[in-house]
Amino acid sequence: MKYQLPPLLWVVIIYFLSAIPSSHLNFKLPPGSDKVVHAIIYFVLCWLARRAFYNQTNFLILRSSSFLGAFIFSVVYGLLDEYHQTFVPGRDADFYDLLADTGGALLYIAIAWLVHRPEGADQEGSKS
Repeated sequence: MKYQLPPLLWVVIIYFLSAIPSSHLNFKLPPGSDKVVHAIIYFVLCWLARRAFYNQTNFLILRSSSFLGAFIFSVVYGLLDEYHQTFVPGRDADFYDLLADTGGALLYIAIAWLVHRPEGADQEGSKS
């Protein structure tokens, strides 16, 4: 539960935030900044999902493919969240929000891959 509970809680938080009707939101963000918020939220989701997938022992393929699994999970949840918003008064699905969600997840994957890449992976092309 140490690794599986945080992404589940994060998904619940995303769900409840996106279920708030627009008439109940008493603040306006500067134009375009909501995309940055989306990217940050899905960066965190991808990180938490990757951590959960890597630290579980029941599905070895999910552990060995934790980066890909976390990315797919994050993008699919972003898609489902946008669909969910079509049922919320004053909200709608936005393709650019989904792109921001995907971009946040991809940014996590890129940074984590650079940090966790195997030893010597950067030296393959530099052999003399």
